Amino acid sequence: MLPGIQVKKIYAITRKEFYEVAKANGIDYLYCLFSGGKDSLVALHISKKMGEQLSIPLEAVHVDTTISTPGNLEYVKEICKTLHVKLTIVRPRCDFFTYVKKWGFPTVTRRWCCYHLKIEPLKDYFFRREDRRGLIVDGMRRDESQRRKTFPKLSFHKHFKRLCYHPIFDWSKQNVLDYISYHNLPVNPLYDKLPRATECWCTAFKTVKQFKTLKENFPELFMKFVEVEGMLKLGRSALFRNGKRIYLKDL
Repeated sequence: MLPGIQVKKIYAITRKEFYEVAKANGIDYLYCLFSGGKDSLVALHISKKMGEQLSIPLEAVHVDTTISTPGNLEYVKEICKTLHVKLTIVRPRCDFFTYVKKWGFPTVTRRWCCYHLKIEPLKDYFFRREDRRGLIVDGMRRDESQRRKTFPKLSFHKHFKRLCYHPIFDWSKQNVLDYISYHNLPVNPLYDKLPRATECWCTAFKTVKQFKTLKENFPELFMKFVEVEGMLKLGRSALFRNGKRIYLKDL
């Protein structure tokens, strides 16, 4: 099947389901979580079209984790300007390195970053909003991880107190790329240097190779990691793999 035909087919299915979700739940406002990555770009574009079809407002919400790749925030702003979508930027109560100085770098077993850098600022923002029939949309896809395959496509978010919907949950990576190409959407230029746009350089799941790439392309941010790593007590390191500490200063 030709890419254009496939895009139209899968979008038709997504549009029908999106419409039914909105109508069945009396949705009167759309929030699209826009990180700057390809999946969230497609989710934002679809949300824009659905907001127009349903005649309900759309707002893009971006979490500035304070540790994103330089240039990502500027891209997010430019895309929302181009698509004429209202953008709200939320930030954590403290920046990433302030938290690191208190608790050490996050690890797979001590993953404090997800809650404090992403969930908490969104929770604070949605708590202040008066609407209760807003629908939160994001670009989560089933095949990104084994854990995500178990997630429901539509659910009530316990932190945000609103319905959360993943419209492209069943899409493949190729579906996303075909949609972007078909609609000629501007992809984040950070993909020219990185495998992901990376709105968060939290160390929990980052690899030595990724930090070497960061060092090569964004040395100032890399050196900030090295600087803070050197401030930690008990010889703590930014990375910890297979029972061994890995110091960024040695990369």
